[in-house]
Amino acid sequence: MVYFIYSDETASSNIAAALKAELGLNEIDAIGGLQRFSNGKEYMIRIEGRLVEADFLNNMIDDVIIFLSKHSSGKGIPSFTVHPEGNWTEDNSLGGRPKSLSVSSPSRMLGVLQAMSKSNKTGIKESYEATHHGPLLDHPSFFVELGGNDETIRNKEYAEFVAKAVASSIGSKAEYGKVAIGIGGMHYSDKFTRLAIEGKYAFAHIMSKYYASCTGMIKTSLERSDEKVDTAVIEWKSIKANEREIIVRELGALGIDYAKV
Repeated sequence: MVYFIYSDETASSNIAAALKAELGLNEIDAIGGLQRFSNGKEYMIRIEGRLVEADFLNNMIDDVIIFLSKHSSGKGIPSFTVHPEGNWTEDNSLGGRPKSLSVSSPSRMLGVLQAMSKSNKTGIKESYEATHHGPLLDHPSFFVELGGNDETIRNKEYAEFVAKAVASSIGSKAEYGKVAIGIGGMHYSDKFTRLAIEGKYAFAHIMSKYYASCTGMIKTSLERSDEKVDTAVIEWKSIKANEREIIVRELGALGIDYAKV
């Protein structure tokens, strides 16, 4: 069973409206005072406030959660993104808890990414983002996002594209060889995205190069997944040599092998 969560923010509500039509979701009884929709198999809930602060869903839902969200970019670059939630450091200014990761859902998240790639004729790139922001959830979850700038965020055709990709991923099997964690690279994980779309890996969590010193969180990233993580993929040249040594040592202690890309 899958629960889709959306808010009144423009991109979120536009994706939700398109997905309701795509899946035939109709309004049913509210849950916890929140508006709810269903087709008897999938469910959708409209929440008030920010999606990154929806930790309360832990007490309401015990199945897979997919957040339908806008994507913000400092450079205003349009994109379609997917990512799991969590904070690598003490900073939880965007929800969640310090040094805590939500439970990821590697194959479901990859399923959406691959569905986007197969049908994308928009000229806008689809991508993994590294794990970031809240909420903190103990059930498998991830964000599917549209945005980068105001024009993209408000575009209903792009929202429909995202909704169709999400809908087509339900019940289908993502193609991949191993479940992995990604370490290194930029926040937009181009290499990891390409490897995943090619069917080599389904990524559970991705730690960008900016958090490569947070090696104490590697064990958490392995544990917080609804599928067993087989390996680590390291974007080797993006990480300082001394940090690589510590990462490799930590992976060895945890019994996890790694691949360099």
